[in-house]
Amino acid sequence: MFTLIESLDDLKFLNQELLKRPYLGVDTEFRRTTKYNMKLALLQVNDSEEIYLIDPIEIGDPEDHSSFLKDGNVKKIFHSCKEDIEAVYAWTGFLMTNLFDTQLANAFLGGAFSIGYQGLVDESMDLVIDKGETRSNWVRRPLTDSQLNYAASDVEFLIQLYSEQSAALQKLNKLEYHDEEVSSLLSRALNDNPIVERAASLSKSEERNILNKFNDTVLTVSEETGINPTLLFSKKGQKEFLRLVVEIGLAEGLKELTNWRIDLLNDSLQEILREFER
Repeated sequence: MFTLIESLDDLKFLNQELLKRPYLGVDTEFRRTTKYNMKLALLQVNDSEEIYLIDPIEIGDPEDHSSFLKDGNVKKIFHSCKEDIEAVYAWTGFLMTNLFDTQLANAFLGGAFSIGYQGLVDESMDLVIDKGETRSNWVRRPLTDSQLNYAASDVEFLIQLYSEQSAALQKLNKLEYHDEEVSSLLSRALNDNPIVERAASLSKSEERNILNKFNDTVLTVSEETGINPTLLFSKKGQKEFLRLVVEIGLAEGLKELTNWRIDLLNDSLQEILREFER
């Protein structure tokens, strides 16, 4: 069951109620035509008692009545929050705060890095969620019953996943890792990622040899810590970081990494990349 929120007055009332909640399961449906053109079409919220489907297209400008999304006392639980951050920004004009990402948490706990919400629910709870409306046109109105039911199911189990994952992360002293990674995502959400070309001072064979050592280190640390290796340092990220270090030096390059990665990899990176430090 769910409640549709289609007017600014209803959103105003709901916002005040959601500000009282300690945590919320949240998801979005949106249309993106280019990197810089995104339209939020639906915002789904589970407050543990009821699911609300907020319709930004019908409401229009939310004014200041979506403040629960940026309130530091309300934890917002997403699955793979990167594009949700951008979609919410497109509607509200602000970046959210205090987020938890169940996809990231799964990777910090040694699970798959890019697992979808349906896959995680199936894996964790042995429940199958219908994927039939994944590629629907969420901008066209009216939305069908099938679309609305699908949208509601996308936040149905987020709070339960959060409860289990946050406890596991806390036990393994990885909750701070997760929170720092989310903060990094937020800080980079609206920035372009520059394409780093191969540094002229490295030959292809030199770069390949260093990257092999780099990846071996990542795999070793991944096994020791139980953190998915792609989350720890993807192969693409390794290549970009190496080229950055050759360009600006290791000390400056390390400033671009999150603290938790530096804590786990610094000594090995120093050894592998020292010869290129300026």
